[in-house]
Amino acid sequence: MKKSLRRWAWLAVGGVVLGLIVYNLSRSPEWRDFRWDRLWASITHARPGLLLLSVGMVYATYFMRALRWKYFLDPIQKASLGVLLAAQFLGFSSIYLIGRPGELVRPAYISKKENIPFSAMMAVWLLERIFDGVFMVLLFSTALFFMPLGADSARGATLLVAVHEGAYGLLAFSALVVAFLVLFRLQTETLTRWLIRALGFLPGAWHRHLEHFLHSFSSGLTVIQNWKDFLASVATTVVLWAFNTTIFWWVLKSLRGSLDQITWLMGAVVLFCASLGLVIQFPGIGGGVQVGAILALTELFHVGVEEATGAAILVWVVIFVPCLLAGIVLLVREGLSFRKLEALAEEERAATVETL
Repeated sequence: MKKSLRRWAWLAVGGVVLGLIVYNLSRSPEWRDFRWDRLWASITHARPGLLLLSVGMVYATYFMRALRWKYFLDPIQKASLGVLLAAQFLGFSSIYLIGRPGELVRPAYISKKENIPFSAMMAVWLLERIFDGVFMVLLFSTALFFMPLGADSARGATLLVAVHEGAYGLLAFSALVVAFLVLFRLQTETLTRWLIRALGFLPGAWHRHLEHFLHSFSSGLTVIQNWKDFLASVATTVVLWAFNTTIFWWVLKSLRGSLDQITWLMGAVVLFCASLGLVIQFPGIGGGVQVGAILALTELFHVGVEEATGAAILVWVVIFVPCLLAGIVLLVREGLSFRKLEALAEEERAATVETL
């Protein structure tokens, strides 16, 4: 299937799922009585001081991500922190504007700038995803331990079960991937030889390309055997998710009213539900993130629908706009465009595939 068709198919499936969620929400009495004037009032009366602090911390999260990538890459090659920081802004703004294809922009950009094999960068990208998934579940579990949640409605109980199952599924999947990566990094030579023998029917040139790819991928996992950089990457992940939670907490509290009573741990639960919504991502408008945050606020914390909707919109704006502004500045400075970044990512991916 062509790239454009895959993208439209994914957007269509996501649109149907999101539409069903919104449709079911709209049938509830609370949403039938939705008042736009209350939504507007909740947003316009937000505390500007907390919003400015949130924006500052958003930029701090990108610095922490860049620092974590530096620790990931140090065992392979010393990379410029400036390049890594630029890659975070360009990569995430690409995701926000062009959707999931933008995921490959960060590893492709760093690969090009630092002359590191793209397959090694993809291993680092996978490590980042695992770190984020595991720590997000740990954060959610900690919040539930200190703040047990209950639901007063059947829909709230269903949501709570779904959130728990999502956490368990994410943790189990992450554990399996971690086990595989550790085994592969520690037994690269053995597993590579086994795979080459298993694919003995392929031409000899393919074997050489495959062996090169596997060794490059393994080099991207070197941090697993380097305790100093591994512990540093764990520490930066802890700080990163503490910052992410604080951003949600400050934005929610900025809206006053019932949201002013939101605690930091409640913010962690809302963040987790919003993060699960990242599965459905629409270029330029988000989608699942807002729905996840609204559901958490209305069904688990009994916040009014207008306040919850205003909070979800404001969270998205606070996270989206600072990154996009930084991304545009970097694009102008380097004479790039988001389409060129997407083409760069596709070029690096295709070049890696051709080695197989």
